[in-house]
Amino acid sequence: MTFLEHLTPSDETGMIRDAADKWAAGISDADVRRSGGFAPGRWSEMAAMGWHGLLADPDHGGLGLGPDALSLLCQAIGRARLPEPFVASSVVCVGTLTALGQDVTALVDGSAIAAPAGFGLPCDGGPSGVTATAGAEGHNLSDMIDICESGPDTSEFLVATAGGDGLFRLPRSTPGLTITHYGAIDGRNLARLSFDGPVPADALIATGDAARAAIRRGTTLAVSALAADATGTIEKATELTTAYLDERSQFGKPLAAFQSLRHMVADLLVELEASRSMAELAAFAASDDGDPKHLHDRVRARICRAAQSVGQNAIQLHGGMGMTDEMAIGHYFRRLIFLQAMMGQEAGALRDRATTLARDIEMQREVAQ
Repeated sequence: MTFLEHLTPSDETGMIRDAADKWAAGISDADVRRSGGFAPGRWSEMAAMGWHGLLADPDHGGLGLGPDALSLLCQAIGRARLPEPFVASSVVCVGTLTALGQDVTALVDGSAIAAPAGFGLPCDGGPSGVTATAGAEGHNLSDMIDICESGPDTSEFLVATAGGDGLFRLPRSTPGLTITHYGAIDGRNLARLSFDGPVPADALIATGDAARAAIRRGTTLAVSALAADATGTIEKATELTTAYLDERSQFGKPLAAFQSLRHMVADLLVELEASRSMAELAAFAASDDGDPKHLHDRVRARICRAAQSVGQNAIQLHGGMGMTDEMAIGHYFRRLIFLQAMMGQEAGALRDRATTLARDIEMQREVAQ
């Protein structure tokens, strides 16, 4: 598929986009605030529309679609500021397990929720701290993972070991697994996982190259989904800001009439268009079976720059009102802060890109010698 073909949505993708936009538009900001990080009703509605199985094979009840449809769906989720762990469970975990041929039926129908641990989220490629040593009846896991998008409703975990050499699928009730919940800046549920004890032998679902390839696939899908989520959030933040400037008046005329403020809005729109382009690029790169890290590092850097710029300027254009809890713009700014953290920040993405370039140059030197 060429990039131009990617930009032309199929009938199925168009239906996903229209349904997602209509559904997300019906969710009020008050509903999101009252949900406390997770709304079972919304999760069930997503399952009924088939969204948890967007990436899953039809044999497991999925739709068998790709990152292009996923990107449009995640943009709608970002615009609505939904805190549910859709990217964690229905993107990273479903995508990773599907790559391994694992059963994802329970995740697709919404009766189970999974969380990746040690990979995928954050998607900055940082190594997992969990170590696994062979035991008499399985493996002993030890150490801790500080950031895992998991709430009280999470039923299982996909745990990557240090170096990506192994991938475990563990139920929440696994002995020796301690879960400490805390809240993220944008209201979603996070957890700290501590491992200290043996797990059954059948919990290990992949090792070696197979595990690393599945982890890479899950992380690739995470970058594409997060870029789209951030784009939707940026779009909504820009929309809220322009509406505010049209409504508020100063010196007898709307704030939108002041040229300096209009120039700032123009900057927001430039960043929005850049984000849309990066989201399309991320989805296109994720559609290929290869490793798109060289592109995704650049996508992460540019999206994070746009998120930072739009968030800060949107708050400034709202003035002191933007800092109050009652104004929605502050909550969208917090979501943008969280999404930047999940993508490794602009500096982290540029550092990863520089590391990759340096490694490539060294390999070329060795070949030349």
